[in-house]
Amino acid sequence: MLQPRAYPELVGKALVLDAEPFIALTDDDDPWLEGMFLTACVGFLVGIARVIGHFLTTATLPPTDAMLAALLQGWRQYSTTLPDTVNLALIESVLREAWAMGIFWNGYSGGGTRLLTLITTPTTLLLQWVLAGVIIYAVARSLGGVGTLNQTLGVTALMVAPQALRLVEIIPFAAVSQLLLSVWAVLIIYRAVEVAHDLPWQRALLAALAPWLLLVALALLVGLLLGIGMIFWRLA
Repeated sequence: MLQPRAYPELVGKALVLDAEPFIALTDDDDPWLEGMFLTACVGFLVGIARVIGHFLTTATLPPTDAMLAALLQGWRQYSTTLPDTVNLALIESVLREAWAMGIFWNGYSGGGTRLLTLITTPTTLLLQWVLAGVIIYAVARSLGGVGTLNQTLGVTALMVAPQALRLVEIIPFAAVSQLLLSVWAVLIIYRAVEVAHDLPWQRALLAALAPWLLLVALALLVGLLLGIGMIFWRLA
């Protein structure tokens, strides 16, 4: 069982695709438990950074009433160019409701809603890890991999390592590219599959890309079904 004080070193080495953390988690007594705790720790730290950054960002912004007044003023100026058939009162009412809902969920209106980030961030990362780990295990085994599900969940937990970069979100308006995090995570998963399942690089890469390929396939399927539904709706 690895000690939590070793996690920063594991994360740092995983970011540069060093084999040591992947070997350590593959050979661990309880890889999945280690992976779960590592993912939860990183997620909780990122959640704290995001909450602090959110508080600091909110402190630098104008009052919400002033922002809403500016938004409505801009809308009213624009609405003068619209035809008389447009229900301006209804649209303004929708804008007000959308604004109220937006500042509530973003925490700009105050209260404890922004503290939900402390729960949603680690929970989301844990769900992503479990789903990706199970899919990667199934694909890797079908390609001739030798790792167990326990080992796969352990090593794929290192996909959380790039999320540590999101600690910069403690700085107001700072953000990290989601594309960068996703690509880096794929590279780490590729290394994890290569080590845990002893696969050649072509098969390891295919297994690493499996969750994203499945996501794209589901998106295309949903788009196709919606398109077919729209066609039938118009024909009805």
